[in-house]
Amino acid sequence: MNTLFKYNLFSGILYICILFTFIFCNNKRPIDDKKIVGEIDSVDSWIQQSKNSKFDLNERTNALQKAFNFSNGVLSDSMKINYYSKIAYEADNLNSEQLFKEVNFKAFSLATKLSDTFKIGDAHWNYASFYNKKEIIDSAYYHYHEAYKNFKLVKHEYFTAKMLYNMGFLQGRLKDYTGSEVLMFEALTIFKKLNKNLSIYHCYNYLGLIYMELEEFDKAIYYHNKALEYLKKVDDKGIFKEWSLNNLGLVYQNLKKYEEAIYSFEKALQNSNLKERNLDFYAILIDNVAYTKFLDGDTTNVVEGFNKSLKIRDSTKYITGLTIVKRHLAEFYATKLDTFKAVQFANEAFGLADQVDNNRDKLESLLLLSKVDTKNSSKYLANYVHLSDSLQIEERKIRNKFTRIRFETDEYIDKTEELSQQKVFISIGAIITLLFLSLAYFLRVQRSKNKELIFEREQQKSNEEIFSLMLKQQSKLEEGRLKERHRISEDLHDGVLGKIFGTRIGLGFLSIKGDENDTKKHQFFIDELQNIEKEIRSISHELKSEVLSSKVDFFKIIENLIEQKSTLGNFEYHMIADEEIYWDKINDEIKINFYRIIQEALQNIIKYANATKVNLKFELENNILKLIINDNGIGFNALEKRRGIGLKNMQSRTNKLNGIFEVSSKINSGTSIFVSCSIQNKNNE
Repeated sequence: MNTLFKYNLFSGILYICILFTFIFCNNKRPIDDKKIVGEIDSVDSWIQQSKNSKFDLNERTNALQKAFNFSNGVLSDSMKINYYSKIAYEADNLNSEQLFKEVNFKAFSLATKLSDTFKIGDAHWNYASFYNKKEIIDSAYYHYHEAYKNFKLVKHEYFTAKMLYNMGFLQGRLKDYTGSEVLMFEALTIFKKLNKNLSIYHCYNYLGLIYMELEEFDKAIYYHNKALEYLKKVDDKGIFKEWSLNNLGLVYQNLKKYEEAIYSFEKALQNSNLKERNLDFYAILIDNVAYTKFLDGDTTNVVEGFNKSLKIRDSTKYITGLTIVKRHLAEFYATKLDTFKAVQFANEAFGLADQVDNNRDKLESLLLLSKVDTKNSSKYLANYVHLSDSLQIEERKIRNKFTRIRFETDEYIDKTEELSQQKVFISIGAIITLLFLSLAYFLRVQRSKNKELIFEREQQKSNEEIFSLMLKQQSKLEEGRLKERHRISEDLHDGVLGKIFGTRIGLGFLSIKGDENDTKKHQFFIDELQNIEKEIRSISHELKSEVLSSKVDFFKIIENLIEQKSTLGNFEYHMIADEEIYWDKINDEIKINFYRIIQEALQNIIKYANATKVNLKFELENNILKLIINDNGIGFNALEKRRGIGLKNMQSRTNKLNGIFEVSSKINSGTSIFVSCSIQNKNNE
């Protein structure tokens, strides 16, 4: 019972956390830029219609689509980006996924083009809200963190603090309570400085939930009461007071102070408008009262409370709420020894959790089934352990992706502000000095680059000649090595082997007179000479075999080149080649041109692509040698961008080989280079 109690308690807390996400974390502001001149009235009117709850969802979505269509025709980029931000935010609220992705991508792209740091942060915030609703935690955290960095750059303290809260909230969901605690206090520091009482309330409330999970119940009660203190300073309290009372009730429930827990729940229920304002929360409180009475051993009206909550949750189609109350009913009937009903409700709870793929509720339902369905207990426990282990591994992976942000104390921030005025004058002087130094440095760098380009062009020409000589030298070495092997093979076969054969024949004709032992030794030595002949013949044939051990020589040269360039360009590389490619059988002209194409491609990657990974592959198919070079860099629009000298050089070299040269690239999707040519004609030459 204690284990089930703890899991059910966690269910309530997590449900509350999720609700707080959409109430506070994604409670974004209206767009700040209210002074835009000449806004198009039609766009604003369509946006307003999309917010009007009197219209059905399709009408509101269509209105938002029309707003988007109109905004595309706005000439002013600054005005357009404001509309995109508004429309993306409303599309997310209406769960219009396709429209949201399209609009927010445009907002992000335009903000990037304009170098508008604030709007870039705003677009990241929209993405974070979108992924948070879908419970794609690592993506949500990434975008919250990107929004945090951009808001911090423009010194928008309020939004910076909200992003800290959001990141802390997600870390709490993944049970990284220490990391969540640090971020909450950092956000709290900023909110207190700005006198944002509602935000301070949310921080304290979440700290109460964190300490409850850490089983530091005294701290949990302290922070929940602290949250209620700040809520008194807020004009529009909504039903936050009732939520905090519910949270306090859960802490008392965990402490087995059931009377205090019931008092807190029932105090929240005293809000006469609660049922109309949030029916699901009303059902939660009824269920919590009934469940706490059940834990206290008081079964009076418990079933009625469970059934009432069940009926409400069934009417609102809230699956998670239905799952929890069915588990509570299963526990209740288990204590009444009504195994049939207990198993029935537990199975229904598991089915509902599985329907929405809610792993948390599936775990709790499996644990409950292992207790009430004794016949299949081992099966349920095995499934529980397997699912629990896999979830823990997944949570650990995601937690490892999170960036820990250090907490800055109030004292540090105050000290920074005191010093900021003193730094202003120093900064102005430093900026002027830096401008002059930067100009001088720029001119010097440009001069140096021009010299480097001239030197590089000359060096490339020299390298090409050296490479050609190197390949010819390797070919000559290989030719000499093979000739030497042939000579040794012939000497062994025609000279040594012939002499041994003659000796063996001579010995065979000798008539050995002696005892039987001498005769056997004579025959043994003749046989041994025959074995030696066979061994020498085998060695001779192996030496004469023209297996080319140098097939990797050219591959090694290319590998040395890409290794050198990877150090310079700070990228990882992967390089493979078909095993049937024998490089010394391939014409030098092909190898030289392939080498220069690879060299040029790597140079472009270092200069322009900002890639972190490069893949290089050689393939041979039907005497067609193929080269594929891929990178994950920033790419470019291959249809619009004029080809630079590097690409033209690669095309020219491929043309010399009567080959095919192709380049495919998209912005932010990397670049792929394909080169192929026939090796048959070149070899015949």
